[in-house]
Amino acid sequence: MASIHINDIPSKVEHYVSRHRLRDAFKLLRHYSSHIGDWRITDEIDRMEESYSMMLRYATQGAVDPERDEMYSSIVRKIYAMLDRISRQLSKPKSSKMYFSTVRYEEMQAGDTVGSLMKKYTTASNEASPYNMINASSAQASERMMAKEDLEKRIFNKVWTLYPISSDDDAALREAFESPVLPDYFKDMLISAVLLGLTHYYDERRVMMLLDIYEKSQSVNLSMRALCAALLGMYMNRSRLWDRKLRQRIDALRELTSWSSDVKLVFLQFIRSRDTERINRKMQEEVFPEMLKLRPDIARKISGGNGLGDIANLEENPEWQELLDKSGIADKIKELSKMQEDGGDVFMSTFANLKSFPFFSDVVNWFMPFHLDNLTVKNALGSELSAIGNLVLSSPFLCNGDKYSFILALSSVPAMQRRMMLSQFDAQNLNELELRNASLGLPSGERDNVANKYVQDLYRFFKLYRRKGDFNDPFSRPINLLQLAVLAPDLTDVDTLSVVGEFYFKRGYYDDAYHVFEILGEILPPDSQLYQKMGYCCQKAKNPAKALKYYEQAELLNADSLWTMRRLAACYKLMGNPAKALEYFKRIEAKKSDDPGVALNIGHCLLELDRPEEALNYYFKADFIDEKSTRAWRPLAWCAFISGDMAQSEEYYNKVLTDNPSSGDYLNMGHLNLAKGDIREAINFYNLAIDANNGDVESFINNYNADRNHLLKAGVEGSLLPLVVDAILYSRD
Repeated sequence: MASIHINDIPSKVEHYVSRHRLRDAFKLLRHYSSHIGDWRITDEIDRMEESYSMMLRYATQGAVDPERDEMYSSIVRKIYAMLDRISRQLSKPKSSKMYFSTVRYEEMQAGDTVGSLMKKYTTASNEASPYNMINASSAQASERMMAKEDLEKRIFNKVWTLYPISSDDDAALREAFESPVLPDYFKDMLISAVLLGLTHYYDERRVMMLLDIYEKSQSVNLSMRALCAALLGMYMNRSRLWDRKLRQRIDALRELTSWSSDVKLVFLQFIRSRDTERINRKMQEEVFPEMLKLRPDIARKISGGNGLGDIANLEENPEWQELLDKSGIADKIKELSKMQEDGGDVFMSTFANLKSFPFFSDVVNWFMPFHLDNLTVKNALGSELSAIGNLVLSSPFLCNGDKYSFILALSSVPAMQRRMMLSQFDAQNLNELELRNASLGLPSGERDNVANKYVQDLYRFFKLYRRKGDFNDPFSRPINLLQLAVLAPDLTDVDTLSVVGEFYFKRGYYDDAYHVFEILGEILPPDSQLYQKMGYCCQKAKNPAKALKYYEQAELLNADSLWTMRRLAACYKLMGNPAKALEYFKRIEAKKSDDPGVALNIGHCLLELDRPEEALNYYFKADFIDEKSTRAWRPLAWCAFISGDMAQSEEYYNKVLTDNPSSGDYLNMGHLNLAKGDIREAINFYNLAIDANNGDVESFINNYNADRNHLLKAGVEGSLLPLVVDAILYSRD
């Protein structure tokens, strides 16, 4: 036991529990608790193990116990809870992570409970209400708002770091969520505090609270946030979901007409978040660089070469549109628009660099819904609060964090430029912007949009917060709610699985797509397209043998599919069975005799089968069909060489040398000259082959020796071959 490092104990205990080896889990848990030296914890572990021993005794005696499974689950839950309790207690005094520094601070605030802080906040919220601010001076008003916001931060931190939540804390939080006097944005913020606690330690009370809020809240915003938080918290703690009460609660929620559709909706938002990095790369590596290249040309078109120009006419300039079309940016923008229509997060890369403001130093502000009473917003906008503030507030395409970023960035713009920007927001432009917003293809429906924007806020925090390393990032791996058995009835219908599978498949997430298609395969009757996609996923995962199995099933259902035939041929070729691959390529040729690609592949198979003369005919056919292509030149030249037709080989290798020759091309040209007896010229080409491969002599020698039999067959004396190598080496000294 002493050989196990203390930091490895939690994962080892979890491993034992997942393998149903509770005896070993208890033994290791007791060793873990010894680092605390608290006899009460040891006593609790002893009582747990005693209960388990009693259950084992009854089970081995053959006693019938209908509650055995529930008792086992209860013991497992207690083991996990004790593990978290010990782990937290050991980390609390010394860990530099933000969670534990906040825990230490909160424990120093003696007497502050969730209930007492809520009472203070209710009072502060009342004092900062518009009615009570009528007669307050600007200094008093600012002081009251600051006191209110300070309490919001305190409450957020308190709720975030509570573990476990007591019955009193639970009651105080539920009362706050149901309060008609507390601001809606405050309740929305609290949802994130409850969730953030779940990312550190599992607490059943938190999950049950979130599910109750989802069911009972009349606010779509609060309800959908609570559901997102509950599902994410459950997923991050999926190994801990042993409670029958939770399963019963979800079964009851399933009676709601909206439950299953909302769960699917949130699942799709989590899936879409996976695409954010791909969209970011496209923006950073393709769109932005191309736009920067075009900037001088666009400026020249606008100004007419005299440095003047009306920026307002930019959209109407057909020459500008022509520049975009020629550069390819227009197509990229269309692709991004399509991604946005599908719910993709196209603004992440734009706003990622605007999260360095001091405002984002506090964790709470990443989860604070955008509202105009916020002091940061008021100070940033000043007299423009009503005009620009309401516009940003109503923007349907920005998440809350990006709205704050936009306002803070605007406040840092020089006064003159800022006034020019704001002057554009007249009534006509506002109406036009609203019409554009409506046509952006935003997620349809209020519930969908709330989930979409909340997931974006969560994603930004875990990816962009300056101390993100202190948090367990749920987005570091794909969020797959299909792994939650408790949600299986809601997510394993054909329509949902088809949408999820196609999303993964189209975006190249083939492992995930395969697993979804595998589930579909167990539900649906045999389907050739499904088998094709499963085979393709396996092929992309570099498992041709498994891919072959699915392609063969697809062929049984649709024997005339050329696509399936091509894939079968490719798999057989990859598996080293050129004869079987040739059989399928011949079948394809019968249907598409003028396809140069098929002719080339038939030639490759014949060459592997040591039938170079036949292969040569097919290479000539490919070259004849597609005379503009150079694809057939290399195999033609090589095939002619091993067939002994040196003149034909030289003709094509001379063509190859005009087509970006590679190290292998120079090597083969050296072979040709060696076979012709021109050793000096052969050595020249061999040196070119080495140079083209960054001077890698050893790699050249290996490739040279690999072709020994071909050179001998071409008439080169065996005794000459090693001499040529040494001659090359001497020539490079």
